[in-house]
Amino acid sequence: MTAEQLNELLLTEEDEHLEFKKAEHDFNIEKLRKYCCALANERGGKLILGVTNRKPRRVVGTEAFRDLEHRRSDLTQILHLRIDAVEVQHPHGRVVVFDVPSRPIGVPLRYDGVYWMRSGDSLTPMTEDRLKSIFEETGLEMTATPVDGNAVELVSAAGMEELRKLMEEAGAVPDLLRQGDIDLLRALGGVSGDGRLLVAGLLLAGKPEAIRKSIPCAQWQFRRMRSDTEYDQANDGYDSIPVALRRLRELVGANNPIVTIPGWLVHPEFPRYPMLALRELIVNALAHRDYRAPGAITLKLYPDRLELSNPGGFVGGVTPDNILHHPSVPRNPALFGALTRIRLANASNLGVPRVYRDLLSEGKEPPVYWASGQAVRVTVKGQEARREFLQLVKENAGLDIDDLLVLHYLTRHREVTVHTAAAICQRPAEVVRETLGQLVTQWRLLEPCGAGKGRYYRLSLSAYNVLLDALSYHLDGRVTKETARARVLKALRAGPLTNAQVRELTGVDRNHAWALMHELVEQGYVEPPGRGRGSRWLLRPGAKNAD
Repeated sequence: MTAEQLNELLLTEEDEHLEFKKAEHDFNIEKLRKYCCALANERGGKLILGVTNRKPRRVVGTEAFRDLEHRRSDLTQILHLRIDAVEVQHPHGRVVVFDVPSRPIGVPLRYDGVYWMRSGDSLTPMTEDRLKSIFEETGLEMTATPVDGNAVELVSAAGMEELRKLMEEAGAVPDLLRQGDIDLLRALGGVSGDGRLLVAGLLLAGKPEAIRKSIPCAQWQFRRMRSDTEYDQANDGYDSIPVALRRLRELVGANNPIVTIPGWLVHPEFPRYPMLALRELIVNALAHRDYRAPGAITLKLYPDRLELSNPGGFVGGVTPDNILHHPSVPRNPALFGALTRIRLANASNLGVPRVYRDLLSEGKEPPVYWASGQAVRVTVKGQEARREFLQLVKENAGLDIDDLLVLHYLTRHREVTVHTAAAICQRPAEVVRETLGQLVTQWRLLEPCGAGKGRYYRLSLSAYNVLLDALSYHLDGRVTKETARARVLKALRAGPLTNAQVRELTGVDRNHAWALMHELVEQGYVEPPGRGRGSRWLLRPGAKNAD
């Protein structure tokens, strides 16, 4: 470039392909690498140092990067892109021009783990939408792309060992397990036909340093939180998925109290966070995260809850409101296919239902999902298993997830409508109406009340008696069962009582009042009421002296 050509450039508008900088003493090699990275991501351009960037531009000269040959070599090595650099001896000072070529099609460049882009006079990390558009240029999803380097040298012995353990636990064919490392990864879809390791294979069994170099966003983090803003334990890694799964489960397991349920023939043990549910949550996060987006799989263990988040929003129409029954939509098909072959993932969307079932069958609250366009987070409340709910599930083997969701809801609410049940089960109303009907007729765990639009459902007496101590709407602490019984019998000596009068006397809800009166009927103190609004409870003849 000549001084005359430079003078012509000074008159042009600065845009995404042209950047002027004075390049004073603070313009170091770090800034140079970032600007060259950003220009390459803009499909190439020129970085001109020694010129003011505001019009009217003027040459001020720069002493930056006297060793241009060394700088060119450095940029080629760091950015894997050949960048030319020339000095222009202008009458007003020395100017350095870096001519940056375009990045490859479908391959954004990154420096220091960040995909840089231009934003006015400064640089910022690329947005998720911008990255997505670049990756879609070739029509090839990320985990199906090959990794630079010899496959054998990229694979970790520890990663392969963990991978084989998982496959053995899942009942993999012995002949498959006896294959060599590369042949096994090829059988799982992690190695291309020409023997190159794919990103999916690297994530299955790669060395941490290879993963960090080729997939700089593939990090996991663990934080044991003391509060919402402070933590007292931090662990991080760039391990393959089987190793990361083991490490995260171990870290939670060290802080996962176990409760035994006495009174049964065998005293089973129940961790606060069920290990099967924990495995499914971690695998889902690792399988579905966006490996192009900055950030890490982060598991935060609070005193009262567990939160697991991963970069990348839901895809394919999945939302927090339909995730329970929505067909699986993998973000990373090649990786997901490999995980399906080793039975860590499931194309039929069994992972999320397993999490729900594992929690609900122990009487624990279901997971809560939250999502934005950039991240997904799931929260599991730390709770102990409830003996009463476990007993109900044991006595009614075959209850499905929708049944458990309705029953769990009724441990916290006195009644449920079809509309509410449809929301909590993530089902259409007509499907849930059938579920509620079966809970009434087949399982005899619910009873219908009201009619038409006012119809609702509540626990049957048998279910109520099993779950009594697990209900959140217990008797008022000031009114014991004996006191409530005495009040009712005393009032009945003076005359019949309506259901509303029983509730007013005892200070309890409808279910407790109903259970109390039926107990008095069974004990022979009270006559069963009639039907309809005018029904009354009557003291049975001969029970005048009942206590």
